[in-house]
Amino acid sequence: MDRVATLNPEAGVNPTPRVLFITGEYPPRIGGVGDHVVRLAAAITARGWACHVATESRSASDLAVRVHAAGSRLPLQAVIDTLRVVRRVRPNVVHLHYQAGSFARPGEMVGLARLLPSMAGPSRLAVTFHDLHRPYLFPKAGRLREAVVRGLGRGADTAIYVDEVDRRRAVAEGYGEANSHWIPAGPTIEPPTDGGDRRAARTVLDLDSDAFIVGFFGFRQRSKGIEVLAHAMRRTELAGPGMCLVLMGAAGPPTNARRAEPAVPLSTFDGMRLVDTGEQRPEVISRWLMACDAIALPFLDGLSARRGSFMNAVAHGVPVVTTVPPVQGTVDVGADEVAFVVPGDAAGLAAALAEIRDNSARRRQLAQGSRAIASRHTWAAIARRTLAAYGCPA
Repeated sequence: MDRVATLNPEAGVNPTPRVLFITGEYPPRIGGVGDHVVRLAAAITARGWACHVATESRSASDLAVRVHAAGSRLPLQAVIDTLRVVRRVRPNVVHLHYQAGSFARPGEMVGLARLLPSMAGPSRLAVTFHDLHRPYLFPKAGRLREAVVRGLGRGADTAIYVDEVDRRRAVAEGYGEANSHWIPAGPTIEPPTDGGDRRAARTVLDLDSDAFIVGFFGFRQRSKGIEVLAHAMRRTELAGPGMCLVLMGAAGPPTNARRAEPAVPLSTFDGMRLVDTGEQRPEVISRWLMACDAIALPFLDGLSARRGSFMNAVAHGVPVVTTVPPVQGTVDVGADEVAFVVPGDAAGLAAALAEIRDNSARRRQLAQGSRAIASRHTWAAIARRTLAAYGCPA
C-alpha cells in the first residue's frame, strides 16, 4: 500500500508541509544536480512548503532552505547522518535526487532509500532520476548494480525522470509505470529580471553591434557536436569578417571527474574568429547568451530533456539550432520553435545558421519559439508538477 503524506498532529493546526531533498552535490555547480535542487526548492518554498537539504557538502549560501551535513568520509556515515536528519525534520516527503556520479558512495544512498519506508514514518519517498547509470557497489557486482537501481524506482512512491527517454526505458526494464512521471528540468541560468537586450549586452561586452555571433554553451566534448560546429563555421555559407563564434563556460568538467569525456582542444577552432569566455559566473554567462544572434547545440545523440544548455539558451529568447531528438515525443519542443538538423551534418548546420543570419522573419520566428519553450519550463511550473507527483495539493 502506498504511504500517504500526513502532517504531524502535534505541530498545531495547518502546519507547514516539509520536503527533505537528498543530493550528493550542494552547493551547486552551474547546471548540476545541486543547481536543480536549489531552484526547485525555491519554487516549492514559494508555494508554502518548508524545504530542507541533506548533502555530503554543506553550504549556507541559500537562505531558502535549511542545509544539513551528511558526512562521507567513513562507510555508512552519510546514511546514518541522513536518517538522523529525517527523524529531526519529520518531512512529509523525502526526495532523493539520484545521479550515481554525484555521491561518494552511491550504493549506500540507494540502500538508504530502500530503508526509508520503514524508518521515515509517514513520509512519502520521491526519487528524481537525473540519469540511469548503475552505481559502483563492489568489484564484479554485475547485474546487482542494475537490480538496485530498478528497485529504487519500484520502491518509490513517486519516480520522476528528467528525460522521457529514460522514463520509457525504465518502464520497459521493470522500474514501474504507475508511479512514474516525466518532469523536465528548467533553466539554471536565467536573464536578469530588469530585462536587457542584445544591444545592451554587446555594449557591456565590447562586441561589434553588426557582427553575427554564434554561441555554444556547455562542455566542449565531442558528443556535444563541437567538432561538427567547427566544420560548419568553416563552410563558405558562414564565411566573412562579420562571423564570430563564442564558446561559453568551462571547457570540461572538474578534473576529479575521472570518467568524464575529455574536452576537445581549442586548436579545433584555429583560423576562425573566436571568443573563449572560460568559466564565468552565471550572470556573466547570461550576458553572453543575450549577446548572441543564434545558439548552436549540435548534440551527436540528439536533443533530450536532460540538456541544461538548451534550456538556458531558450530562457534568453535566442534562436536555437540543435539536432533532432532520438525518439519522437521525448522533448516538449515544437518543430517550428527551433531549427532542427541531423546529428553530424555540418552542411545542414551551416545552412540553418546562414538562414537565421540572412532571414529576419526566420530569426524572429525562432526567437519567439525559444520564448514559448521557456514559458512551458519555468521552475514555478516544474514545482507545480512536482507537488502533483508527490500527491500533494499544488
